[in-house]
This record gives sequence, C-alpha cells and structure tokens, in this order.
Amino acid sequence: MNTEKTMKKLLILFIIVVCTIDGFAQDADPSQTNTVVYIQNSTRLADQADVFSVFDEYERPILNRLVEEGALLGYGQMSHSWGDVFNHNVYYVAENKTAFFEAWSKFFSELDLDNELMQETQRKINKHKDNIYVHTAFYGNGVVSPGTVMINQNRVNFADQGEWVSLFREYAYPILKAMVDEGKMNRFGLLLHEWGDEWNVNYYIHTDNQEQFHESWGEYIARFQTDHPDVLRRIVDLTIDHKDNLLYERIPQQD
Repeated sequence: MNTEKTMKKLLILFIIVVCTIDGFAQDADPSQTNTVVYIQNSTRLADQADVFSVFDEYERPILNRLVEEGALLGYGQMSHSWGDVFNHNVYYVAENKTAFFEAWSKFFSELDLDNELMQETQRKINKHKDNIYVHTAFYGNGVVSPGTVMINQNRVNFADQGEWVSLFREYAYPILKAMVDEGKMNRFGLLLHEWGDEWNVNYYIHTDNQEQFHESWGEYIARFQTDHPDVLRRIVDLTIDHKDNLLYERIPQQD
C-alpha cells in the first residue's frame, strides 16, 4: 500500500512538472513570444486556505489535462509574500490569445463545482483584475518547482517602449541567461502589456527562495552596472513609474 501511494505521488508530481514546463522554453532566443494571461485576486487571509483548497482540488486537475492535451503551454498559482493586496494569483501560458480563450472555454465546460461552493468561493474574493501580456525574452532551466517569484512592473511611455524592450533583449537578457545557466535563478521573462492595467513593461525572476532571490538580484544589478552602466541608466531614465512584488509559486504536496 505504501509503495502504491509513493508511486501515485511521483506520478502526480511528474504530471505537474510536465504540465508547466513548456511555457518557459529553454531556447536562447530573446525574440520568441507567446501569451500570458495573469489573473489576480485578493482574499482575506482568514479565507486564503479555503480559496487555495478549491483551486487545488477542482481547478488544477483540469488545467493539468489542458496542458497535457496541448491547449495550454503551462500555468501556475502564486501566493503573496511582499507587495500589494493580491494574494491568489494564477497565470496561464498559451501560444496566443485565441488558444487561451479556447482553453478557457474548455476549462469552464469541465469545471465540476456545485453552484453553492462556487458562490461561497466567489464571495471570498474581495478584489480581482486580469491582464493579458505578450510573453517574450524568456528562458528557463527546464525545471518547474516551488519558489520565490519577483515581478518587476514598470510604466514606460508607449513611444519609448520599443527602445526599453530592445535594450532589455540585447543587454539584460544575456546577463540573466548566464545566471540561469550558473544555477543562480530558475527562469525569467518579459511581460509586455496587451490588455489590462497601466503597467506595460514588466519582467519576472523565479528563484528557489527569497534568500536566493536577493543574492541573485544584487549580482544581476552589479553585473549590469559594471558591464553596461550607460544602458542601465538609460533603462532607468525611460521608466516613468515602477513597483515590485515578491510572490511564492505553489506546487502543493499530494497525499
């Protein structure tokens, strides 16, 4: 019985990893793109465990199947560590917007959640917002695991966005890629506004934990400042406004 239980846990973990890995290709091509839809929710801390439980029990199995079938490239769920009010955040990776909305329709057609529980869960969501991004300049180590995710959000004048992105691809991307290859972070990527709020040029860094993030962030900025001080200064000058969040990507243990 214990052997059967262990094999079940390993199989589920394998499915989770396979089902989230394709959204973060390892090809070193900073111009490649796909679509990321990011749904953010705020719930009272007293209700957070219940909301997460519903997501894990009813939504994750469907999302895993959608990735297995190729309808989605990946997905993930992140809780709040430091930053704003949003503590139940879910991202979906798809080839494009059309593919996402087709997968979204299929998700709801398969969601087997009784009306009473759905309404009870929805009432625990106090605030909500959606964003659709062009996901580009991304790279990963091929392993999806729990960990700390920093999301760096910026407002850049639309007239300057092309220059900002070009500088990131040419100068920031090689530094970040080298740090992934050195094992100092797990993955990163650029998220460009397509639909949603005012934060139009954003990027994320995924590390094992907060300690590793702070170490890698300090090293990233130091390398950038040493190798390309004028470029770093230009990126800062092009940035009108800025905010950060530290989140935690959850991959729950399975019994």
